[in-house]
Amino acid sequence: MKTYTGTFHVEWAHCDAAGIVFYPHFYTLFDQATERLFSANALSYPELKRDFDAPGMPLLETGAKYQNASKLGDTLTLETWVDEWAGKTFLVKHRLTHADGRVALEGFERRVWIKRDPERPAGFRAVEVPEEVKARFVD
Repeated sequence: MKTYTGTFHVEWAHCDAAGIVFYPHFYTLFDQATERLFSANALSYPELKRDFDAPGMPLLETGAKYQNASKLGDTLTLETWVDEWAGKTFLVKHRLTHADGRVALEGFERRVWIKRDPERPAGFRAVEVPEEVKARFVD
């Protein structure tokens, strides 16, 4: 299983009045980490469009479990991986940890694989995740 690992430095703009990260920033971070994970496996958004006629990977469901507050000045390690392939959907997991090893939070995104379909009102339809895509995430 291939994993994206990065760091997140908590800055003033990320925090609420109590100096704790305002939760929507984590969802932005999740989205960025998913993009970086896929890009590292030759599946950037331009490559998805070119190679698979896939205009994106829409979200179906998201969530997070907060365990230890993240505060101004913290540096967190972020790990992101695809935890499950399930037909037309896939589950991306995220874990942020503090420098001392405490888990700050764990989150997930359930996404759907789509392909362009001009005959559908939205212009796309959900399809099975190609085997070629899944194979890029195996070590």
